Amino acid sequence: MELTECDYLQAIEIQRSMVAKKISTGGPDVLILLEHPPTVTLGTRGRESHLLMSREELAHRGVAVHVVDRGGEATYHGPGQLVCYPIVDLRSRGCSIRDYVSLLEETIIGALALFGVTAFRRPGRAGVWTGMTDKIASVGVRVRQRVTSHGFSLNVAMTVDPGELIISCGMSEIRMVNLNELVEVPVTMEAVRAAVTQSFAGVFQATLVPLPLDRMMEPA
Repeated sequence: MELTECDYLQAIEIQRSMVAKKISTGGPDVLILLEHPPTVTLGTRGRESHLLMSREELAHRGVAVHVVDRGGEATYHGPGQLVCYPIVDLRSRGCSIRDYVSLLEETIIGALALFGVTAFRRPGRAGVWTGMTDKIASVGVRVRQRVTSHGFSLNVAMTVDPGELIISCGMSEIRMVNLNELVEVPVTMEAVRAAVTQSFAGVFQATLVPLPLDRMMEPA
C-alpha cells in the first residue's frame, strides 16, 4: 500500500488499526510505503539527551517530536526518505524477531544493489550501512502478539542533515547518507519504491498487490 506524505501520528493509528485487525481476524501481510513531514522519533531506548536542540527549537524549525513504542533510539524522518511499515504475522512465517530484522535489512541491501550500491550490516547495530560510520537506513520494530509494526526508513534525497538535530541511533559518530549521494545519476522516489517492493517480495517470498488505504481499513 503506497501513500504520499503522511503525518507520523496518522501513520501510527493506521498501523495500530491494521495490527489489531490482523490479530483478531487474520488476513494478508501488508507493506505500507510513505514519506513523513519533518519528524524526530524517540524509541524505547531514546533519551531527551539525544536531541541536539530543545523541543521548542525543533518546533520552530517545523520538526515534530514523538516518543514511540518501537525499538531503538532517536531517528529523523522527513521528505526525501522512504519509510516502510510492514504488518507481518511472524507466526505464519515461523520467524523470530531477530530473523525478521535481518530480513528487513536484507530487503534494504537488495533494493540498494539494484542501483549499484553496496551496503552491509554491522553486527550488534540494526540498520544498513555504506561505510563504518555511514548509515543509509534505520530499522526499528514493534511486535504485538507476533504481529509487527513500524519497520525501516531509507534515505534517498533528504535535504535536512539529521546530525544537526539529533544523535542518530544514540551514536554521535554516525553520518546519515542518502542514496543519491552514492549514484552517478539521481534516482526518483518512485524508482526506490519499486526497488524496495521488488526486494521485499523476493526476500519474503510474497506477491504484493497494490491496494488503496480505504480497502485495507475495511472491516473483515
